[in-house]
Amino acid sequence: MKKLIFILAILIVSSSFLNAQNKKNKKPYVDVWGIIQTDFIYDIKQMDPDWVGGFRPSKIPVYPDDPGWGTYGHTYFSVRPSTFKFEGVLPTNHKWGAVRLRFEFDLFGMGVHAGETSLRFRIAYGDWGPLRIGKDWSTFIDLSAFPNNYEWWGPSGMALVPSVMVRYTKDFTTKSKLEVSLESPGSEIDAGTIREIDPNLLNVNTKEILPDLIARYSLTDNFGSFKIAAMVRNLEYEVISIGFEKAENRSKFGWGINLTSNINTFQNKGVLHLQTVFGEGYAGYNNDGGVELAPDENNLAVTPFQFGFAAFYDHHITNRLTGSIGFSETNQKNSAGQLEETFHKSYYSVTQLIYEVLKDKIFMGVNYQYGKKFNKDMASADDQRILFTAQYQFSFKH
Repeated sequence: MKKLIFILAILIVSSSFLNAQNKKNKKPYVDVWGIIQTDFIYDIKQMDPDWVGGFRPSKIPVYPDDPGWGTYGHTYFSVRPSTFKFEGVLPTNHKWGAVRLRFEFDLFGMGVHAGETSLRFRIAYGDWGPLRIGKDWSTFIDLSAFPNNYEWWGPSGMALVPSVMVRYTKDFTTKSKLEVSLESPGSEIDAGTIREIDPNLLNVNTKEILPDLIARYSLTDNFGSFKIAAMVRNLEYEVISIGFEKAENRSKFGWGINLTSNINTFQNKGVLHLQTVFGEGYAGYNNDGGVELAPDENNLAVTPFQFGFAAFYDHHITNRLTGSIGFSETNQKNSAGQLEETFHKSYYSVTQLIYEVLKDKIFMGVNYQYGKKFNKDMASADDQRILFTAQYQFSFKH
């Protein structure tokens, strides 16, 4: 409730400010966009109940011996994917043009609010010319590679995470650009978690000393788009003695490469989304699964190699009916010191149909989801879901 009051206060102040500017004929505005989405989910098997609103293969229990999770077969209703965005634009006489401020939130509780329908800030940044400062989707990821998919969490093998950053963009042409950013070294795939480290790496605490350095080159043409992103990072951590009498500071080098492409097909009636990502110690940028630091046979920290890929195809079957189908996998090379029940890899697949009931406003969708999780010892379990979705979209300027 306090967060909601805070947001309303921001909107009132922003509206008053922009109205005052309008009187000076500078014509600023606030753009409001949102979706109200209700999911009707039938879970054929089971998943961690804290993640019923998103299909995460890493949360499938390989050994479902917790009676609190229940037996196979559950029905859930969820409005957690509902999302709201606000963008304020203030024109200036500077050569860099208008100042843009944007924030966005959804209802998908994470961290201490996991499993709840709870207000969650997702994006908050300011743009001015080539600079972006605040929290946005990481420069390492390509949000346009996300398929037309109503399943909220998305492909497990994608790099997909927001990050606090300072980003600089250099436009070479209208079709190509280079973006360079310094980003928060903490993982935000699960709110409240700093870095993902193996719990068996005893007496180790993470530290944040240097920001992650990321560069991304983008090319867009009639064929679609291609992007390549590279990331280097310093994974700092402290090793604390068993008796807690001293601590030693250590670090490991992390890196990652992300290649994405969106290819237009059938006279722009279809789009093929392709992504492959790989590296060491980049798991915090991954959508689901893996750790950044793990123990070797001597209980010393290492950065496991990990790779993932996603391939999805979206197609306009008619003017109102669209379909999407695809598959994704993420795979981490386990270290010698990790336990046999440690996450090793997962599969993720979705087949979906979406019908546009009222143009640009009301949509109905149905999809089938399949996921499978493998442990280090190759023990595995899968889950399947059927999802019905009703979505209403709205937008207006003030």
